[in-house]
Amino acid sequence: MSKPDLLERALGEHGLPGISAAVFDSDSVSERVLGDATPDTQYLIGSVTKTFVAAALVALEIDLHAPLMRYGTPAQLLSHTSGLQRELPGDAWGTLEFPDREQIVESLDEAELVLPPGRWHYSNLGYVVLGELIRERAGTPFEDVISERLLEPLGLTRTSWEPREPHARGTNRGVPEPPIDKGGARASGGLWSTAGDLSRWARHLMDLDALHRPFAHAGWDEAWGLGVACFRVDGRELWGHEGSSVGYQSALLYDCSTRAGAAVLTNATQPAGLRSVAASLVPLVTRSQVDEPPPPPEVERLLGSWWSESVEHRFRWTGRLETGEAVFASAGDDRYRTVKGREEGELLRVVRDDSGEPVELWWAGYPLRREPGYSFGK
Repeated sequence: MSKPDLLERALGEHGLPGISAAVFDSDSVSERVLGDATPDTQYLIGSVTKTFVAAALVALEIDLHAPLMRYGTPAQLLSHTSGLQRELPGDAWGTLEFPDREQIVESLDEAELVLPPGRWHYSNLGYVVLGELIRERAGTPFEDVISERLLEPLGLTRTSWEPREPHARGTNRGVPEPPIDKGGARASGGLWSTAGDLSRWARHLMDLDALHRPFAHAGWDEAWGLGVACFRVDGRELWGHEGSSVGYQSALLYDCSTRAGAAVLTNATQPAGLRSVAASLVPLVTRSQVDEPPPPPEVERLLGSWWSESVEHRFRWTGRLETGEAVFASAGDDRYRTVKGREEGELLRVVRDDSGEPVELWWAGYPLRREPGYSFGK
């Protein structure tokens, strides 16, 4: 099925008034809209806002693993493992009248820890707490921090905290939905954006390695990093976030290994299968199609196949030393620290012969050699 067919099918099957999509790779963004939409049409992106909150914490260099009184750590709030209840105290989702910031702060003592810390339990309230943390550390509202440190420098001119024309009106099966203002809870899902802006945002988001590490599992095919989720779809690991609110749905998914992805937005409350649509739109880019910079001389002879007993590990240079399972950062002469993936935190040590040729790689206490076989003896 072609990309236009995917969008037309979603539009027709789910009764959507309009749909906007953007497909991107490292070089280009391609946009398409159907129904009552233009490329400049803004949508309420709901929980995709959470990715901006996570990036703001990184921009402020906040320690994500420092305790926050009864709320656990920022990392636990970002990954929904703090145990904090899902929503604000009160009945905002019944009235669609959300309290302001001062009212929310006053109500936080009523919030419950409904599970022990460490177990996954989705919490919008956790991101409201993170918004307060940003305000405390920056000395200014979190909305201003995100606007000034992220939206403006990245040129995301169609992403804002208030809707700007043209913007889509929320519907539910053809019936207009009431406008929604998240009030003091906007950190959990209050941004408006376009498919094109979200594609450009994803390019920045993918560079934040600290967020893209599985921190908790919500199911067999869904894991959570910090502010972003990882979905396994047809053997691919796609990162990003979905969003839904009264009258709107969104999905932003991308493949970190190929820097390609898709954003899909619609103005309808009813289920629309946007995750599947976005996943199908993510370009299938092979690593051979990705331009990789030449490795530095000290790394060049480390590349290629190394074996631990009968298991092959293929090392490559993508601007950093990688295998299919791990990413490494330099830790001094012939030493590299695993910073992501398998054996995270462990050391990789290079052993060279008298001519300087690498003959062994010791990784997490195990030797790797150029030939397969029993690696513990020569």
